[in-house]
Amino acid sequence: MKANPGGAVSPENVMGRDRLIERLWATLKHQSLVLVAERRMGKTCIIKKMEAQPPDGTMIRVRDVGGVSSPIEFVERVAEDVEKHLNLFQKTATKTKELWAALGGTQILGVKLPTTAALHWKALLERILGDLAQHSDRPVILCWDELPWMLQKMTARPEGETVVMDLLDTLRGLRQTHANLRMIYTGSIGLHHVVTALREEGYVNSPVNDMRTVEVPPLDDGHAEALAKALIQGEGLTSSALDETAAIIAKRVDAIPFYIHHVVAAMADRGQAATPEIAEAIVAEAIANAQDWDLEHFRSRLGAYYGERAEVVRALLDQLAETEPLILDELHERLKFNLSRLGASAQRMVEGDREALRTLLKLMQRDHYLRQDRDGGYRFRFGLIRRWWRLDQGLA
Repeated sequence: MKANPGGAVSPENVMGRDRLIERLWATLKHQSLVLVAERRMGKTCIIKKMEAQPPDGTMIRVRDVGGVSSPIEFVERVAEDVEKHLNLFQKTATKTKELWAALGGTQILGVKLPTTAALHWKALLERILGDLAQHSDRPVILCWDELPWMLQKMTARPEGETVVMDLLDTLRGLRQTHANLRMIYTGSIGLHHVVTALREEGYVNSPVNDMRTVEVPPLDDGHAEALAKALIQGEGLTSSALDETAAIIAKRVDAIPFYIHHVVAAMADRGQAATPEIAEAIVAEAIANAQDWDLEHFRSRLGAYYGERAEVVRALLDQLAETEPLILDELHERLKFNLSRLGASAQRMVEGDREALRTLLKLMQRDHYLRQDRDGGYRFRFGLIRRWWRLDQGLA
């Protein structure tokens, strides 16, 4: 197996995910899924492997909807997938055919509906998925990758918040109505950010409370080391300490497959032997040159994620980069001690009730910045990101 940093990994080369995939299939027998993880963790590889290797009698279709920005575009993508894989527009789907034709659509894949059909996206979606579920004698699973990003783009359009509320409620209603219909939502932006923004606009429903949320973790140590070894061998690199080198790679990048591929690819580019020392050097250089692995993303996205609270988040991460773990009271005291470094809005939050800080820390956990140990101490979720943050702050 060759190193392929950032590229599409073929299903047969996805390592260490069989047990997780078994859990996902078991869950899908009973309910739909929200698949969450920090980006680069391999969510897309997992769902592509599931699509390529489904259990007998199960139909799963994976669609990246990150490029979709309106409900009618989403309906068109759903229609394409349904027609292509389940022959929706043949004999059985009479309700959908009638409405589709009435709105000026065709039975040819990829042809868009006319602009006038945009007002009827909800009726189309309900009929398409209703026909699909009613006329299928086997489980049907529709997986939409980057769904939160699609929803976030929709909210930027006129009356976007209302449309997104309707879309989420419609999808939930379809899940409740059709027992053999399952959905998987996944994406690099947390769906909770979208729902939180909608609640600020008066949204009161819980659009995913019928779905199970499952986090995609890093590989366990054994599989991470096995992946590193397979890549080193696949690249034909010599190594007199293969096991030790693989273990160092796995440890230094928190067993995240994306970065394991990057380290071995860098080794292959250098044409040197695979040694623990070279592995250490490659990781250190990548941390120092954050653009190589796009680590700056962990800082640049804070404004989009947290709005006016982003300054407090940066201050919390600064404190934990210097010393960890720290419990809530310790973090609160440290922020108050450095209050003069914060802007007026951040100062008001820090000086106020610590519950606002507790809520923010919980949100940072959901966004995979932090984790909390059994004693209540907060620390960085990934050592790799802490190393980069420390270096960036001049603490290393």
